[in-house]
Amino acid sequence: MTKPTAIEELASTLLGVSLRASQRGAIESILSGRDTLAVLPTGSGKSAIYQVAGLALGGLTVVVSPLIALQRDQLRSLTALIRGDGAPVRAAMLNSTQRTAQRAGVLADLSAGTLDFLLLSPEQLGNAETHTALAETQRPVTLVAVDEAHLVSEWGHDFRPEYLNLPATIEAVGRPAVLALTATAAPPVQADITRQLKMRAPHVIVADFDRPNIDLAVRRTRNSLPEAQAIDDRTVEVVIDHETPALVYALSHVRCESLAERLSLDSLRAAAYHAGLPAAQRSDIQDRFFSGRLDVIVATSAFGMGIDKSDVRTVVHAGVPGSLDEYYQEIGRAGRDGQPAHAVLVYDPRTVRIPRLLAARSRISAATIHAVVDALEAANARVTLRALADTSKVNVRTVQRVVDELLELGVLEPDGTDAVQRRQPLPADTGAQISAVGDRRQAILASQIDAARHYGESVHCRRAELLGYFGENYPPPCGSCDNDRASGALREPASDVDHSTGGVRVRHQVWGTGTLLSQDDHELVVAFDSVGYRHLVAASLHNGLLTLV
Repeated sequence: MTKPTAIEELASTLLGVSLRASQRGAIESILSGRDTLAVLPTGSGKSAIYQVAGLALGGLTVVVSPLIALQRDQLRSLTALIRGDGAPVRAAMLNSTQRTAQRAGVLADLSAGTLDFLLLSPEQLGNAETHTALAETQRPVTLVAVDEAHLVSEWGHDFRPEYLNLPATIEAVGRPAVLALTATAAPPVQADITRQLKMRAPHVIVADFDRPNIDLAVRRTRNSLPEAQAIDDRTVEVVIDHETPALVYALSHVRCESLAERLSLDSLRAAAYHAGLPAAQRSDIQDRFFSGRLDVIVATSAFGMGIDKSDVRTVVHAGVPGSLDEYYQEIGRAGRDGQPAHAVLVYDPRTVRIPRLLAARSRISAATIHAVVDALEAANARVTLRALADTSKVNVRTVQRVVDELLELGVLEPDGTDAVQRRQPLPADTGAQISAVGDRRQAILASQIDAARHYGESVHCRRAELLGYFGENYPPPCGSCDNDRASGALREPASDVDHSTGGVRVRHQVWGTGTLLSQDDHELVVAFDSVGYRHLVAASLHNGLLTLV
């Protein structure tokens, strides 16, 4: 194993930085051969972990990144580095936007073993050509790094089924060490990441989630106004009252456009950013914001993942987000330079229905599940997803979701990248099992939305509420949130009493087992395996309703 001093020297030579303890611990874990999950705050240098570890291991590092813009940023930073032998780092990316000639060149370099780093988008994990080139590369794959790893978890926001192809890819390249990286993962998400990626005896590193330089606040709307007007009016007021550069997160494309137009009328240089805009226009808006030619971007959650603009002073949410995981990650884009910043949630209880509607759309109907299961039973042992779609009359994406559930239940086995293998007849209750998994996922999604609503309506210390969701018991008050200011509470010196509870397993009389994330004099926050997040009165631990496992 490389000595810590050698790791520090490599980081200093390669990146010109000194490693944080969490970065060094993750690198040491990887170099010792252990699978590692690093949950580190936004802006804490997660990419430095796989860069240093990958070059120290000396083989090919495969990095799975979810967004094209993020891949491009990572590629630029990698190709600017110089290896220990004085040669530039050799890196390339594979994604759906590349032209045929570009793709062929990358695949040729991959086959020849001339790359140090390969950046993949998730859909490439299901591409047979990519899969074959990885399995047959002349250079051993010594590390697989999964960026934004919360996307593999059903507990995380924006669950991405493409990530479920990762275990098969990892096995196909010789089962190297696996590094999972994320800025937002509550204890249930952490457990799900390690399970979904089939990590072996993983070393989990969780750094301090608190960002003390970010002031937290909620501004309620005037309910006497129509919902859209109430949200827009209050959001414009908040942005005008705070410093720029600012990011505003809205719940729909229409709201992005409306708010950007309103802010532009108030002498702010503002632009809307969402997936409905042409790629070239999105790129131009992003460049103008980075260079200081825009004061405000009004965006959906499509903007910001992996983006490093250090001087964002304000992040405003125009409506209740789908989860506190999502909220924490997005407010983490403020104040990366360590200077004071603000995160403001514009709260209108009527907007809670929007994430609820989006969650409901993710549900697969019983009829659809049975159509796919019937097609599987009628097929030969090995069947492609396209064949299942043709037989069941269900679109391929939905077929993939049903197949993913069956793979997780263990009743199917992957066979290549576009097919599955049925070793034996499917159990009679297969459809019911999938429906049960879907019900559980819906319960989790609903609980996450309710947790975000609870944060918006809480009268207690915002920081304690937010960090409690992630299993970090923060003794209030913080002195830098709206509720503490309203009560006149000031932050006191840290007590010697250990209030930590994160990770303790408990059992509820109705909801079964779960993880006790935090507790104070008012309430407990528990993530139950069956129904997701619940806030319980503190007395639950003493009246027999909740017991320690």
